[in-house]
Amino acid sequence: MRYLFFQKAWSSGELRIAFGVLFILLLALVFFCIKILDPLGNVVRWDILSELSDLSTAVDVIRLDNWQYGVSVPSYLVTEQFVASTMEVDFGAVRIFLGLGLIGLSLLLAGLTTLPRFWYLGSMVGFILLLAASQTETLGLFGEGSRAFFILALVLYTGLSYFFHAFRPGASIALRLFSFLGVSAGLTLLVAFTATVPHPDLTAATYSLPMWLFLSALFLLISATEIMAGLVWLSTTSRIGMGRTSLTNFLVISILYLIYLLMLFLRNTRQIEWDVPMVSPAVLAIVAGLLGIWGFRARSEATNGILYYREGSFWWYVGLFIITAAFGGYVAATANDPLLEVLEDVVVNGQLAMGLLFLFYILANFLPLFEKGLAVHKILYKPLKFGLTQTRLLGFAGFVVLISTQTLLPVYQAVAGYFNGLGDLYTTTREYALAEQYYKLALQQEFQNHKSNYALASLSLRQGDRTAAAFYFRQATLKNPSPQAYVGLSNVLVQENLFFDAVFSLREGITTFPKSGELLNNLGMLYARTNLADSAYHYLDRAERTAQRSEVPATNLLAIWARNTDAPLLDSLVQQLDEKEYPSWQANWLAVQNLRQNFAERRFRKEAIPADSLLNVSGLAYIYNYALNQARTDSMPIRLASQLADKNPYLVDDLLLASLYPEFYSGDKLRALAIMTAWVEEGGEKEPLFRKILGHWYLQLGLYDQAIEQLALVKGPEGLLGQAVAQALAGQGAVATILLERLQKEGPNPSVQALQESLADGVRPVGQADSLLTAARANPSAGSYERALRANPLNAGVVVSTSEYYRQQKQPTKAYQIVVDALRFNDRAAGLWAQYALLSLDMGLLEQADEGAARVEANTSAADYQAFRERYQPRKALIEKQREDFR
Repeated sequence: MRYLFFQKAWSSGELRIAFGVLFILLLALVFFCIKILDPLGNVVRWDILSELSDLSTAVDVIRLDNWQYGVSVPSYLVTEQFVASTMEVDFGAVRIFLGLGLIGLSLLLAGLTTLPRFWYLGSMVGFILLLAASQTETLGLFGEGSRAFFILALVLYTGLSYFFHAFRPGASIALRLFSFLGVSAGLTLLVAFTATVPHPDLTAATYSLPMWLFLSALFLLISATEIMAGLVWLSTTSRIGMGRTSLTNFLVISILYLIYLLMLFLRNTRQIEWDVPMVSPAVLAIVAGLLGIWGFRARSEATNGILYYREGSFWWYVGLFIITAAFGGYVAATANDPLLEVLEDVVVNGQLAMGLLFLFYILANFLPLFEKGLAVHKILYKPLKFGLTQTRLLGFAGFVVLISTQTLLPVYQAVAGYFNGLGDLYTTTREYALAEQYYKLALQQEFQNHKSNYALASLSLRQGDRTAAAFYFRQATLKNPSPQAYVGLSNVLVQENLFFDAVFSLREGITTFPKSGELLNNLGMLYARTNLADSAYHYLDRAERTAQRSEVPATNLLAIWARNTDAPLLDSLVQQLDEKEYPSWQANWLAVQNLRQNFAERRFRKEAIPADSLLNVSGLAYIYNYALNQARTDSMPIRLASQLADKNPYLVDDLLLASLYPEFYSGDKLRALAIMTAWVEEGGEKEPLFRKILGHWYLQLGLYDQAIEQLALVKGPEGLLGQAVAQALAGQGAVATILLERLQKEGPNPSVQALQESLADGVRPVGQADSLLTAARANPSAGSYERALRANPLNAGVVVSTSEYYRQQKQPTKAYQIVVDALRFNDRAAGLWAQYALLSLDMGLLEQADEGAARVEANTSAADYQAFRERYQPRKALIEKQREDFR
């Protein structure tokens, strides 16, 4: 382990602290690597915009041989688009950056206390200037605009530093480090509990940005030659076996390295357009930094007593490394692309200029040793002719020259990045006017930077200025385009009814990002709006194969198929699909099953309903479609829809309609009919829908006269077909024929011809209640009769038989109530009135019995009425005689 640090004299305590510090460095590098993968994704999330639309489905169906009659009711389809959110600050990343940055700063200050007086004083002057540039007064401690906190931090840091430098030069690194960490922790707690600004962490990170940027650039320049030094070791070490051909090997790999840096420089400055994947400058910076942990020992020994690796330079070097990694992660976490480009330029320009001069330094001093195959890496920092200090000065001058060839763009970008940070701060505090000014100042420094343009577009949308939003979104796509900017631009154009411009912007985005599932999905949905189903399918299919959230385009594909494919093709397509748990997909799947009239039993997915019961689009579509699809097998939606209606007052109508279907098919048919009748009588926009549903329900229950009354008021083929079916089943075949001929005059219709043939053959629907009644008569029991009654509580035969059973069981009240309930809707059945009259006699209600007898006479033939009177009159006379005798 000790050899790992190139120093055998390290104590166990120093090694433990060193490994702890390296572990923190590892955390900083992990933080940076995570955030740099998708900088924009750190601040802009993909939201889902869900839209609801109707799909006509026939859930209520009555079958006549090979023909069926159904009325169209809406099932709900969900279509979804990706929407890029406004930029939001990742406060977790801000706090991680500040924590790591303060640890790195503490390491740096602890290491600086070991420098000779001249270098110590110079470095502390630099630190004081950087601390002053951090504008700590903006935190609002000790009064607005007070510099007391700056003075306190200055006294604590510099006082402690000078104490160790002047009075305790022999103090261990552990004492130095933990002392500075204690000061940093104390100041952090003071800010956290006494700062008066809304977000002290973001305020501190934003206003101290110049300090962190300077320290990061300093580290990147310090480590700029470490890769070249590593190539020297690789070429001359005997472990690799390259000693005898060291010069040739070194020249080849070092020149290739410099050419690669040159290509990066030319690409960054837009002097070449090269789309070949290249190693990121971030990788070069990390490699150089890691090599420097070991290589800095030799550099420290070459300073003739200025730097001591174990006592100081190792600690401040690693401290700077931690600061740089943390700052890079913070910049990526805020998607501040001008600052990211500044750091890239420092890495590329620094390694190119200083690496080229370092190559000259190596050849000028060690060419003869290279030719002899000696281990040059052992004396790399002991020059024979050309000094190391001159090399570094000339390398830095070369770096400045490269920056100047870019017309100082990195300098302007650094200023733009600073203003972007201020814009983020004031956007977070909702001072939008001030934030807008800072973003515009950033644009003045670099007008094509993505962050400023995207942020200004977001602010414009917040203020309702779509024209400005479109302009800034377009600006954001010029230099560093992103799928989010293209989506934002297209959405604004769609809102302005510029459909073709929106399509063009999305197609342009797909050209740049061919595997962006979000762009492909949104373009597919734009084509779907104009009924270009083939184009929509093409892009949605590609989106499903490339999008991270593939369930969104899969949901849209189901919606497209439901609207644009015929039944055989739809059956074939859905049978090949793998089921998804996504609520919107499940809602569309149920809508497709309603369209296919596939009502097979399915499991209810509780996860589709939010825990707080506040329904979103997919939740409403799912519970509604499920209630329609599973109405015959699951009565649970009756209860659930009522509970959800209390929490979702604006969705009451949809939820109650959904609950009525399982109520009718699996629950209380009388209650469903009562509510639907009330809705029809109320009128309103949905009255035609409610009326045809009610008419069909009456048709299913065999109340043909009531069905005709309702369907006669339904316009269009559905009403005429329903009337024709009801008339034919009621025995009015001639009327049915006339109605069907009216339909045929509007245009030949094969289904109408099939219906005519079925009705001519005398085909009648098979009712479940009839078979249940036969079974109940064969094996009389309360359960069997109740099952028949639930199947059709308005069928005269079922009602009379069930009522008679309860009458025989000495339950006249229940028998009477069954008949009364049926008469609410079926008041033209003579059999029901006859039973009503007889039960009224049993209960001694003579007036009601006479009313029932009169209704029997009005609704039946003379012969049937005479048969009824033969039963009725003797019983009535007996009751009257008993009453007379009692008097």
